[in-house]
Amino acid sequence: MLIAYILLGGGIAGLLLFVTVVLLHELAHVLVAKKFGYRLESFSLSPYGASLNYKEKIFEPKEELLVAIAGPFVNIMLATVLVSLWWAFPSLYSFTNLFVKESYLFALFNLLPCYPLDGGRVATAILQNIVSRERAIKIVSVLNLVFASLLFVMFIISCFIDFNPTFALGAIFLVLSLISTNSQSKYKMISRFDKKLKNFSKCKFVYIKKSTSLAKIASKIDSSKFTIFVITLGGKTLFMDEEKILKLSFKYPLTLSIGEVLNLISRK
Repeated sequence: MLIAYILLGGGIAGLLLFVTVVLLHELAHVLVAKKFGYRLESFSLSPYGASLNYKEKIFEPKEELLVAIAGPFVNIMLATVLVSLWWAFPSLYSFTNLFVKESYLFALFNLLPCYPLDGGRVATAILQNIVSRERAIKIVSVLNLVFASLLFVMFIISCFIDFNPTFALGAIFLVLSLISTNSQSKYKMISRFDKKLKNFSKCKFVYIKKSTSLAKIASKIDSSKFTIFVITLGGKTLFMDEEKILKLSFKYPLTLSIGEVLNLISRK
């Protein structure tokens, strides 16, 4: 639908321009994630935009916030630089005005607090300071329906004033992204717990400090091996399997360290 809409409005040139805006946006995500040590595993196009999948499935909240904001930031900065150049080189306007317009619109749409848009990831990272990641995503996902409803109402209004199908497309994308996110989350949980383990499966031992956050610990779970975490706490050595770590990750904020979580459990 998006490709057809862009082709009707701007032809092949318009489509290539849009793809350029999207690729610059996603490249910013990749570079910032790489800076934090996350490696890109795959790149795909979904009904609501581009998706980047990393080897580490769970980001540190602060790092997720910075990775998420990088895309819109680059779009806005590039567009703003071009606008400033129009004053010195007016002839640039005719060549770059569409790029500037699409960059601003793409950045602003992605900054909506809807998951898994960049704004939604920023909101999720902030909420993880007070609730678990699973609950944070559920809270932000509600906003998908709120903004989708608002966009659909704006589309209906535009039918009587100045027809604009972009509002309808935006509403559809927000709903599709919500469905896709729910399915993907369920799949990841199933794949983590239902590994094809044999009687003598390979184990991966990971030694962690009590100050290590739940997010960092969960990101070390191996999808092909059974992961056991070894924790030294108060002179004692504790062993925790991956299932226990995942359950704690959904129950407590990911920003908490494993030491803080164990202290909370011991008080109950």
